[in-house]
Amino acid sequence: MRITLTTLGSRGDTQPFVTLGHELKSRGHDVRIAAPAVYADVVHEAGLEMIPLPGDPGKFLPGRVWKSLNEERLASRVGRSTSAVRLSRALSVLPQHTLEDRRELVGLLASACKGADLVLNSVLTRPYHLLVEDPAPWAAVCLIPQSSTDAFPAFGAPPLPLGPRYNRLTHAARRQWEWHCARGSVNRVRRDGGLGPLGLRSPLRTMGASNPILYPFSPSLVPPPADWPAHCHMTGFWYWDRTTWEPPADLRAFVENGTPPVVFTMGSLWPLYRRHGVLRMAWEAVRTAGRRMVFAGSPYGEELPPGVFQVDEVDHRWLFPRASCVIHHGGLGTMSQALRAGVPQMSVPALVDQPYFAARLTALGVASAPVPLAGLSASKFAASLDECLGNPDLVRRAAHVARSVRAEPGVGRAAEVVESWVDAGCPGS
Repeated sequence: MRITLTTLGSRGDTQPFVTLGHELKSRGHDVRIAAPAVYADVVHEAGLEMIPLPGDPGKFLPGRVWKSLNEERLASRVGRSTSAVRLSRALSVLPQHTLEDRRELVGLLASACKGADLVLNSVLTRPYHLLVEDPAPWAAVCLIPQSSTDAFPAFGAPPLPLGPRYNRLTHAARRQWEWHCARGSVNRVRRDGGLGPLGLRSPLRTMGASNPILYPFSPSLVPPPADWPAHCHMTGFWYWDRTTWEPPADLRAFVENGTPPVVFTMGSLWPLYRRHGVLRMAWEAVRTAGRRMVFAGSPYGEELPPGVFQVDEVDHRWLFPRASCVIHHGGLGTMSQALRAGVPQMSVPALVDQPYFAARLTALGVASAPVPLAGLSASKFAASLDECLGNPDLVRRAAHVARSVRAEPGVGRAAEVVESWVDAGCPGS
């Protein structure tokens, strides 16, 4: 089967697609992935054919327009609140893509999807099938719960105690809001390609009922509601265990010759955090607690505090089990590796899915209280770290959850779902 995976976004948005692509290729399928060009190394390491997309998501969003962004203004706005409404306002400082940018992206996606028996898309590439006259059968990979349910409100909606009707209404409202934001751009590209415009009602409203949705996280973290549509599949986390990575000798020596260090990593959006002095704040809290620290990530020119061991690239599967705890941004990929390692966690969420998953980790009993970037202070950071390092219940619960996570089928189950759907003739597509 010829399968194309399409994704935009950060390393955390790309990694699940690389992992799924690697699994599908190992099962004999012809797989290609359209992803940001900056991740070519990891795509090629997985043995996948790549269609490179423009832009550096490490600088927040894909596209060449980053150069005109006032980064200080964005960091300031994001640091004020983790509210979904205020976040939308904060992101309004981001430059808008031109029609030329959209045409280029559509052309690259069209090239990637040509001849495919199945396309697996992300939230940001999902509208592609609306831009062409005869799209290939498609399924979605969603990194946050997006399917309608009575059990909880939509992602980003206030968690008001108003019952099932309110919860379902928030899902309908979110789908319509997402379509409202995308419809203008979609219809401009459709007109450019000689197609008629789409109407006000969201064409994505049947996702999970007609087209499969794959959720690459654990039921331990987000119990799947009983009323989710039949094509919604929560498979467990997707792990790709790299076989070519070896720890540098100095990292191995630092980690293994002393007490287990605190690992500090904020993912590919680290430039957003460094403007708030989070690295120095973390080191002061770790030093005061009498611990050592490994900073996993590039300092982007920031002076490292003395005593901090820094490494640009590291395999979390090797490092995290050797840590006393992991401090991270609440991103799905980093969080899932810490859950598998069975170590306590502390999160400093800033935007998008991070506050949601940070709250879920605390509710699961494996993490101390989140310390949002909005309103962050040294005292709040230190208090959360002290809880993370000093609460034996977190240690016991983390070990228990790790056993469950390791036993889940994960990416293998995801591959089985799409294979079965295509073998059945893509019903509902």
